[in-house]
Amino acid sequence: MDSFLLSIIIISVTGVIGAFIKGRQKDRCLKYFQGLHSHIIRIDNKDSWGIFNIESNCIEVQFTKKHPKNINGKDYNKSNFILYKYEFNSINKLIHFADQLNEVEQLKRKKDLQKLLNPNFFKRLVRKIVIFFNIVKDALLEVAGTVMKKSKMSDSNKDKLIGSFKDNSLNNYAGESHQPIWENYIGKLVILEQIIDDIKQEYVGVLKEYSANYILLFDVDHITDSKTQKADIIFPRANAIIRHAIN
Repeated sequence: MDSFLLSIIIISVTGVIGAFIKGRQKDRCLKYFQGLHSHIIRIDNKDSWGIFNIESNCIEVQFTKKHPKNINGKDYNKSNFILYKYEFNSINKLIHFADQLNEVEQLKRKKDLQKLLNPNFFKRLVRKIVIFFNIVKDALLEVAGTVMKKSKMSDSNKDKLIGSFKDNSLNNYAGESHQPIWENYIGKLVILEQIIDDIKQEYVGVLKEYSANYILLFDVDHITDSKTQKADIIFPRANAIIRHAIN
């Protein structure tokens, strides 16, 4: 079989599987806030808080208090707020305050923290396997790109085809965007640096997870109005990075 055709078949299969998963896969970081009372802090200061329902293309905030709304002289009560994926660039951070948990949830959170600080062999192995397959996928894309450059297809069609494969890749929906250096500090204390409007802020917490678009820090001391609260915080990678590890 022609090498070009074989590359197309292999990557097409990957793309079809990825497209199927697209509508079901939730971000690796966002899904940790599913069902938890959390806050969306937005860059435009249009904040919302309530019970999070995470979908693949939106975050639904289910209100726990009344939110009256008057439209054309008639009163209504809003039950939720929906932030769609195309609006995610307005996110400053997502915060879940630990003191809002009940006793059972507090106990579960402590167990999760202990597992994070002391991961078992199986969890480490699964993570390495996922990373391995993502690296293989990237290698296949690179080979396909090289083969296509030598083909008789027009440059515009080549770019569109490769772009389509990347958009529907399993890597996107597994939420990786792999950072080898960060893998060394999963479950470790780190300093995260966030810059918004040229203003830098630093946060100390345990690196729990990261995805293509977000970083999740566990057990952060979050200060609001001179009050310090333990919180788990999700930061967009568009404006935040892991800057330091802590001994």
